[in-house]
Amino acid sequence: MGEQRMNWKRTGMIVGVVTGVFLGMKYVLPVVLPFLIGWVLAEMIHPMASYLASRKLSRKLHFTEGGVGSGVILVLLLLVFGFFMIGAEFMTQKAGDCMKYFPVLRQEAEEFIGHCCEGTEHITGIPAEKSSEYIYRQINLLKHQFWNSGNGVEKAVQSVKTCVVCFGLLMISVLTAILFLQERDKIIHFLEKQEFYLRVKEFGRKIQRGIKGYLKAQVKIMLIICLICIVGFWILGIPGFLGWGLTVGFLDALPVLGTGIFLIPAGIFFLVQGKSVAGIGFFVLYLIAAAIRQFIEPRLVGSHIGVSPLLVFVSVYLGIVAYGVSGFILGPLSVLLLYGIFTTSRVFHS
Repeated sequence: MGEQRMNWKRTGMIVGVVTGVFLGMKYVLPVVLPFLIGWVLAEMIHPMASYLASRKLSRKLHFTEGGVGSGVILVLLLLVFGFFMIGAEFMTQKAGDCMKYFPVLRQEAEEFIGHCCEGTEHITGIPAEKSSEYIYRQINLLKHQFWNSGNGVEKAVQSVKTCVVCFGLLMISVLTAILFLQERDKIIHFLEKQEFYLRVKEFGRKIQRGIKGYLKAQVKIMLIICLICIVGFWILGIPGFLGWGLTVGFLDALPVLGTGIFLIPAGIFFLVQGKSVAGIGFFVLYLIAAAIRQFIEPRLVGSHIGVSPLLVFVSVYLGIVAYGVSGFILGPLSVLLLYGIFTTSRVFHS
């Protein structure tokens, strides 16, 4: 009877831990993420700050690790802001060029639509005039809805709000990093006296190893997909196959996007242009890349983080179902957390 009660208690604790990890990832993590990023940033800067503060000039000027680290963070922030401003200026200039050459671009777009409609006529038998008329009608309808429904303005306002929120979160992360560097020695000294900190530290090491292994596996998969795309584009005779292959391989590493975001529309484009070999080749290349990723991802990720490949595969799927798009990362991370808790906690080994 006592053993049965213990089994029920252990089962209840497992259910509670799983529920806690899910709720924490879904609701708590977004709230504490700026502070977590600030802490990680401070830990990344600390070795450099410690080295610079130990130099003769720094000691002569009485620069502390916290002060040097804060200066390094501010310099990095200024560099990021400078690159952002350069990028914004570049995009604004390109937008101005597009407006300047709008008549030429419109003419080229009309020619492109005409070629596509002619290719569609050869494949489906639908007259090019009817299909082009339908496309222009849909474009005008879309333009009318954009300007008259107010959605365009609402989306613009929402984009501005998103930028403001992201900037505010960035500032919170930066301030957290600076303040943590100022108080790091006191905080670490206090935590090292606490028993729970040693367990959390060991648990954090396991999670860190798991995350590093996961990232290494994703980089290897991306390189394999890049190589496959480069070879595929070379066989299909695509100009600039090296650059296109690297670009598509990089897209495959991004959540949700994948190679299909480029290969499928490109395949359709070549088919309607009457280039059947290239169009079919793009679809075949997509199927090969997707199949290889599905085959090697669970094995590579599992071997790097020490978790069953089947469990990793299931965690990615369940993560997307439970968390949405971010589940591509949060799913395996949740598994890592659960794995670390169950392997380090004495309760589950008793």
